[in-house]
Amino acid sequence: MGKRNTSRNNKTGIKTKKSRPDQVEKLLEEWNDVFADIINTLVYNGERNVKEEYLADGPTASRFKAADGQYHEKNRDICKEDIRNGVHYAVWGMENQTDVDRLMVVRGMGYDYASYDRNAKLLQAENRLSGNEAKYTEGLPKGQLLWPVVTLVLYFGMTEWDGPTTLWELAGVPDELKRYVPNYHINLVQVAFLEENDIQKFSSDFQIIARFFRAKRLGNEQEIMYNDQRAWIHVSELMEFFYTFTGDKRYRQYKAFLVGESKKGEVKMCTLLDAFEKEGLEKGLKKGLEKGLEKGLEKGIAIGQYQIAERYARKHSISIEAAMAQLSFSKKEMSGYAAWKAADNNMA
Repeated sequence: MGKRNTSRNNKTGIKTKKSRPDQVEKLLEEWNDVFADIINTLVYNGERNVKEEYLADGPTASRFKAADGQYHEKNRDICKEDIRNGVHYAVWGMENQTDVDRLMVVRGMGYDYASYDRNAKLLQAENRLSGNEAKYTEGLPKGQLLWPVVTLVLYFGMTEWDGPTTLWELAGVPDELKRYVPNYHINLVQVAFLEENDIQKFSSDFQIIARFFRAKRLGNEQEIMYNDQRAWIHVSELMEFFYTFTGDKRYRQYKAFLVGESKKGEVKMCTLLDAFEKEGLEKGLKKGLEKGLEKGLEKGIAIGQYQIAERYARKHSISIEAAMAQLSFSKKEMSGYAAWKAADNNMA
């Protein structure tokens, strides 16, 4: 596979504030090793056809002239150009969804059209420079081809996608028109519904993500994730991903700790869960001590009050019940006196 290239092109840093889910997904997926792994697993059934070194960042924003004569812009989540030996093989697009978008088909068509339109303009510009320009009405010289554009829609919802996945479905195209209406479809991947044997085909950190979402959907994250022995590569991005999708602040709090641990050796899911467990025990112990001190203090105050009541009763030659009544003891405090006295006598 060659030297690992896990760099993200043209990236200078990661924001520290909580990100929107699609931004967080992109932080991890735009790494070349993760992106290539997703394509290889979902498109090529695990075969390593796309290599990290083939990938270069493509434009996520494409401008195009619409039928109304106005220029519009389409913004993808991630776009990578697959360039092999200087030749464009394909353009890969990736869109992330946390909710069902019932217009995803239209969005997908727009993204793909914008990529094809950009591709055509680049070829036309190259043709002009090389003197191979076609007539305006022809567009491109005969035999010159555009690059294939493939867009994957990764859906991270916990319920199955119930929106349209094809243009025919979205537009309710009648049978007599289907031969005239191309049936554009989205390449939908429901991450939380992937089977374990499919998840095992991932070779990057995305395997951890896919297993996490499957476990979350099945309601047994702790059991499944504790047994996940895969070493984490992009620790910071994984922690931000988990933080955003669970709302658990511990993922943000422990991010620096795990990044530090990764510099000492391998970090796995059990490293994180052990830290959580240790934190829970420490909090439980602290809470127990605080509760014990609080109870001890309450007990000390109560005993002091009972001793005052006894001295008051002796001084005024009245019963302890009368003394406590005059001193405005509550019924609970009065009943507690008998229990305290009995315990005190037993100790004596």
